[in-house]
Amino acid sequence: MKKPAFIFLFWIQAGFLFAQLDNSFQFLNLPISARVAGLGGVISSSTDEDVNLFLSNPALLDSANDNHVSWSHLGFYADVKYNTLAYAKTFEKAGTFGIGIQHLGYGSIDSYDASGNSIGSFDASETAVVVSHSHQLSVFKLGANLKYVYSGIYTYNSSALSLDIGGVFVHPEKEFMISVLFKNLGFVMSEYSDTADSSLPTDLQIGLTFKPEHMPFRFSFTGFNLLNPNENYYDENLDEEKPGIGDRVFRHLNIGTEILFSRNFNIRLGYNHQVRKELSLSEKLGLSGMSMGLMARIKAFELSYTFTTYHVDSGRAYFTLTSNLNRVFKKKSII
Repeated sequence: MKKPAFIFLFWIQAGFLFAQLDNSFQFLNLPISARVAGLGGVISSSTDEDVNLFLSNPALLDSANDNHVSWSHLGFYADVKYNTLAYAKTFEKAGTFGIGIQHLGYGSIDSYDASGNSIGSFDASETAVVVSHSHQLSVFKLGANLKYVYSGIYTYNSSALSLDIGGVFVHPEKEFMISVLFKNLGFVMSEYSDTADSSLPTDLQIGLTFKPEHMPFRFSFTGFNLLNPNENYYDENLDEEKPGIGDRVFRHLNIGTEILFSRNFNIRLGYNHQVRKELSLSEKLGLSGMSMGLMARIKAFELSYTFTTYHVDSGRAYFTLTSNLNRVFKKKSII
């Protein structure tokens, strides 16, 4: 990979997913599964049972996910690969715990000296190891994620300790949920260098998910980046028009819809206005900010696929494979 491509990839890493440009560890804001990507990229509430979702909001960790395991993969630009792993286990007295890994690998990067001579190559990657726990109190659920975060490039590395704290209200009879999530609270333990000043991409998210009765639709709305309500990117030097009030509000709103054909098959649609406004070209919007996916469940396995478009050049595909290990290793009676 050439040096200009390397710089371009880090620009994408730093800027395209709804966070402040002066923060480090931006890979923590990438969608953690095909479901989340298919619903627009930011989800903090869901009435469905999905083991991956505790990586988005720890309050979504549920005993129904006991012994469920899931792997998600995104083939990003060039050699960049993003993978997540999630597993949940319920204990009789201690409750439900989840463990997860988020890993973004940049592949092998060619290195050059100041004169442009090749001096070999090096690797770069970022990883978060997540331990999660949730607890239910009547119609409320509370959860927390503790994350060890590591970022390394060449001989430089940085680490941090991060905490997600989430809560949800679950309607006792209807498919209706409201969530509040404080994401990526914490501190940097070690810096890339003596002059570096890294920080975590802290965020406040508020979510709403509901399914109207007698309708095969489930809607999710998520407000994100709410700690920075006036943060909107535009360049006056490029003769760009300053975003109006409505535009600024919608840049903090993610919209997702699920079409529920059956328990074993559904389609997902998502729209993120900030991605559309900030990563599309003024003369060609294309499908930037839009995503579409599907889910198919066969016995103990669930396969999800999402095609999401960040830029007009092309889209990217997410794959998620989830399994209920209780059914995979179900003991059969010999009688």
